[in-house]
Amino acid sequence: MGLTTTSAILLRSIDYGESDRVVTLLGRSTGSLGAIARGARKSQRRFGGGLGLCSIGEAALRERGGSELLTLERFDVTISFPRLGADLVRMGHAAYVAELLAKLCAPRQAEPEIYDLAVVFLELLEAEGASATRLRIFELALLRGLGFAPTLDRCAACGRSDLSTGATIDVRFIAERGGVVCQICARRGRLMRPSVRVALARLARTPMAEAALIDLAAADVAHDVAHDPAHDLAHDVGGGCREALHELIAIHLSAPLRSLEFLSKLTRSMRAKPALASEPIRPEGASSPRGLEREEP
Repeated sequence: MGLTTTSAILLRSIDYGESDRVVTLLGRSTGSLGAIARGARKSQRRFGGGLGLCSIGEAALRERGGSELLTLERFDVTISFPRLGADLVRMGHAAYVAELLAKLCAPRQAEPEIYDLAVVFLELLEAEGASATRLRIFELALLRGLGFAPTLDRCAACGRSDLSTGATIDVRFIAERGGVVCQICARRGRLMRPSVRVALARLARTPMAEAALIDLAAADVAHDVAHDPAHDLAHDVGGGCREALHELIAIHLSAPLRSLEFLSKLTRSMRAKPALASEPIRPEGASSPRGLEREEP
């Protein structure tokens, strides 16, 4: 059987047997797939010095007759992210993004735009550190790329577009209906404040590289943020954005994300221990990070 090569991001790696590993890759030309790396725990030559979480490289893959798993013949690392292993929050964000990609991307379906999106996210995470705002932008872009983008500028049921941008709460966010629904069309569901809806719409238009222009952890909020794009958004607005997106993502999953539990524990740990954690919790497959940043994931 012929060899297939592709640029790939390593999303997951677990030990198998005495020397092998089973990996999940997001290939730019292959999509998400699983493969077995024979002797990966011993071979430095074939696997570029290791198979670290979110490493980017050139993967050489071979089909295995009668098995869903391919054989990973070689993985030549082209981009590594050393700061992930030294920063608990960076690692948490990377683990979450990796799990999202592994769970949401259809197997063997090439998604080059999503692959490129993930590369940009990881490069910014490495260079600039963890950012809750950037994570929201990534989630929105990923949902859009997969065809799951929430409807935010009009009622998802009747199409009404004259939605409030002031103090009046006139919509509910209903994940199963694809976004915001006006209260005429829905009597049940979680109410969404206009500031949260406008913030989500703004984040959906913002490139990840410009995430620093929006501060979801700011103390104050303009009365109408839609008309003041330079103004910071309130902390509770950030929480509302996070909850809505996680609710939307959850309906496309068969099981909860383990990385979200890790991020939740991480947040509680940071609040309880302002100083560096002596025994930090680690996501599966992560090396031991040393530092904590105070960033709400």
